Amino acid sequence: MSMQRLIVSLLKNLPNGLVKSLAGQPLVIDGNTLDPNIQILAKLAPPPQQQSVQEMRAAVAASFKNLNAARRKSVHVVDTSFKGPASDLPIRIYEPDGIEPDAPAILFFHQGGLVLMDLDSCDTFCSIMAEECGAKVISLDYRLCPEHEFPAAIEDAFALWDYVQDNAAGLSIDPTRVGLAGDSAGGLITANVAIKMRGERRKIRPRAQLLMYPWVTTDLEDQPSLISCAECFPLNSATMELFNNLVFPNEKNLKSPLANPLKARSLKSLPPAIVATAGFDPIRDQGNAFAARLAAEGNTVSHHCFTSLSHSFVALGNVSKAAEAASIQLAKELRGLLRD
Repeated sequence: MSMQRLIVSLLKNLPNGLVKSLAGQPLVIDGNTLDPNIQILAKLAPPPQQQSVQEMRAAVAASFKNLNAARRKSVHVVDTSFKGPASDLPIRIYEPDGIEPDAPAILFFHQGGLVLMDLDSCDTFCSIMAEECGAKVISLDYRLCPEHEFPAAIEDAFALWDYVQDNAAGLSIDPTRVGLAGDSAGGLITANVAIKMRGERRKIRPRAQLLMYPWVTTDLEDQPSLISCAECFPLNSATMELFNNLVFPNEKNLKSPLANPLKARSLKSLPPAIVATAGFDPIRDQGNAFAARLAAEGNTVSHHCFTSLSHSFVALGNVSKAAEAASIQLAKELRGLLRD
């Protein structure tokens, strides 16, 4: 176990009083008080430095490996691949003990601004969903920007949906009970898959969708959280600007409908949705607005704003008991939608 991982694990299990003492003056933004464990983690984060994309990916991967809790022991994992639009795409399949034949499935799309992260970034949360939902979780290692032009990641997700539907029998899953889940940029991907499957008027559509602190528009209007949470951890305004420059160079595709599901002409007739936002997140307001618009257009929506948590909280289970509890809550709720 690395020293950083040991420190992070100890932090989660310290008495509340000691954690609050170490955190210092509580951080309050927009009336929300940050979880003290996350506040300490933010203090421990290294200062920003000039890095190449590859160096940034390596640093973030190492950090999130320590921030994730242990994978659920009942869940078995297989890394494989399928033929994507341009090349073979890696996927990781999570299968819990005792899973039934023709089980539900969840297609998962990870965070990272379409620039960073991989199959390991939310590994723990995928195992939580698999166990709590009694489902096979299929996590996609989609193509990243800037090497691959937007919307490559979204095209890969469409291809995964088709692959799972075409191979449901071989995967031992029920094609009518396939849900979608994604966090941050993965929420953007999730929203696009749900919209596309509706638009193509397929016989089988996603059963449910779970969007966590989703990035659903490049528009910066009417979002006070972009200012109040501009310096929050782990997502801040500087990181958001970097992502935009790499994903939408010279603003190419910035206004694409695929980059702005919040602004879609219609959000009617979409799968039942769970939308989770975080109090300490610059994109909190756009996630809240997306949940509100889904509900206003007649969809079934369950919206949770975890006011004490930050962006990326489903990957912070090794740091914060509150983040772990929120992750479990969301997985249990998704189970209900997949098995309703």
